[in-house]
Amino acid sequence: MKYMTFNSSCSYAGIANLLSFYGIDTEDRTIALEMELPFLFDCEDGRYLSGPMLQSAKWFNLYLKTIGYTMTEKDVKKEQLCEYLRDLQVAMLGIYVSERNKHAVIYTGMRDGKFYMLNNKWEHSDEPDTLLFSEQELLRRVDETVTVAVLNKTACETIKIESVAKHSIAVLQSLAKEIADFCSQEKSAMDIRLSMNTLFRAILLDGITMLDLIGETQISQKLKIVQGQFMNVVRENKPQQLDQCLDMALLNSAIAGYINLICVHSQTRDTMHTN
Repeated sequence: MKYMTFNSSCSYAGIANLLSFYGIDTEDRTIALEMELPFLFDCEDGRYLSGPMLQSAKWFNLYLKTIGYTMTEKDVKKEQLCEYLRDLQVAMLGIYVSERNKHAVIYTGMRDGKFYMLNNKWEHSDEPDTLLFSEQELLRRVDETVTVAVLNKTACETIKIESVAKHSIAVLQSLAKEIADFCSQEKSAMDIRLSMNTLFRAILLDGITMLDLIGETQISQKLKIVQGQFMNVVRENKPQQLDQCLDMALLNSAIAGYINLICVHSQTRDTMHTN
């Protein structure tokens, strides 16, 4: 059983657990570091993403292909999910462990007519390591369409991250501009709260987690100061113009530092691979 070792890493612990069924011993932070996760940013459907929120096959395969595996995903309708899972030996999917908390688990087969799942959790959490669901219990915990991921053995590939790094830099530049625009206008308490996940999370939560993962303290400390300011605004729960509440110069300095970090890392990595 592989456990979470950094914030929100249930799907990365899930990859480690999936690989254990193929005789490969790894863990979430090893996967994150080897796929260059701390240097990756994206934007999907108007939501900025980084770190553990990059959790589709597109991203996991940056690591998996280097060790001779590929993840494939299939969107399965809720009413067909149980039948689909019964034909698989092991797979990853997301279920709701509470009303608003979706969590990656590993399906490992049937036990006494129930669906047996590994719970990708913190090692010392009070949650159980394994979960058992009847068909009705499982269906109550999933979306109308469920993405089910499996691994397939393939030839090993060397992954070049130059284009991914350039994309990440462009995303961070776009994020900085959108944050500046958002903060320059008075926003309702609801708009501010919604922006936590769509706009600010990538840099003020998951970005900090990634910087801490690689031991980068200078940029992280700047972001933690702004994170504290932002959370104070959220707790006040009233309309605010955020550039009057947040240290925008400090935030912009941190984002510029992060962009430079990606540039330097990409150049260093390419030089190492060339040599």
